[in-house]
Amino acid sequence: MEVIFELKKSAGKGKIPFIFSNPMNHSSEKPWAGIGVEVNSSLSSREMLYKAKLDWEVSKIPSQRPKSHSNQETFRFYKAYFQSGNAEIDTVGSLDGARILWALARLNEDFTLPGEDELKSYILLASRHEDREKIEIQFMVLRSACNSMLKISSKARPTVKNSFRRVFKSTLPFLSESAQKFDEEMDQKAKATIQMGREAISDFAEKAQSLANKKVDEKIARNYMGEVFKPDLLKDEGKAAEDQARKTEQDALEAFENAPGQNLESAQMSAWGLLTAAAYTADRLGKTPDSRLRQSWFGPNAKIKKRALELALNLLD
Repeated sequence: MEVIFELKKSAGKGKIPFIFSNPMNHSSEKPWAGIGVEVNSSLSSREMLYKAKLDWEVSKIPSQRPKSHSNQETFRFYKAYFQSGNAEIDTVGSLDGARILWALARLNEDFTLPGEDELKSYILLASRHEDREKIEIQFMVLRSACNSMLKISSKARPTVKNSFRRVFKSTLPFLSESAQKFDEEMDQKAKATIQMGREAISDFAEKAQSLANKKVDEKIARNYMGEVFKPDLLKDEGKAAEDQARKTEQDALEAFENAPGQNLESAQMSAWGLLTAAAYTADRLGKTPDSRLRQSWFGPNAKIKKRALELALNLLD
């Protein structure tokens, strides 16, 4: 069924109809609601694992041998890393059948755009590898009005080695000793990395204000969404991919008008509104909450949002 919606040129002026199919269901839940669990720094790493149902020596998954030692080391590292940078641990969880372990902490670099458009700042640590030795680092902002997420690039290295991860040995004791806290060098590296993330978010706040001040029209909106959601021509996936890209583009144009938060002053017919609508749409691509969050942080939807940010900033030139 086709539905017509109207994209306002500006307050009090004429309207141009756009047509789209299958309007999106809007949700006010956090992107990781139902996947992650809220925690705080008063909990031990073992208690965090237990709360997230990742302490397998406790929950006793029958189909596999207990491996909670690696999970414990990973969460202990997360907690120590956040503490070094004075970041407040907020949520922990897993994705893809516990193949990915992750933790979020608040950075307290929040900012607000015109119309009470609030952005909250986070650091994400994630282990996507079987040996749990490499930890990925992302900095991001979460828009409260619609819970869309944007990754913020920084000068910091994108990964860090899990110095708490023990090594198996062929003789007793089979595990090497485990580090319980950061040495001075590691502590300083963590502080420096998180500080670079804070600085990157502070810089992004200024760019976001400029995007909110940049007004756009219907032609710019159509061209922008067409570029953001264009199919990957290098993959040569044929007409089905083109049709899906066209549908997603139309969904994004509808989101530009009607998604949560688009009525705020910062987003109305602005480059910021285009970016937030594109991010909102990309965050909702996927069949399950797990796949949507995973793709939004690490997969193709993360690439879409990166392109959306780059194209939005190009509108400032």
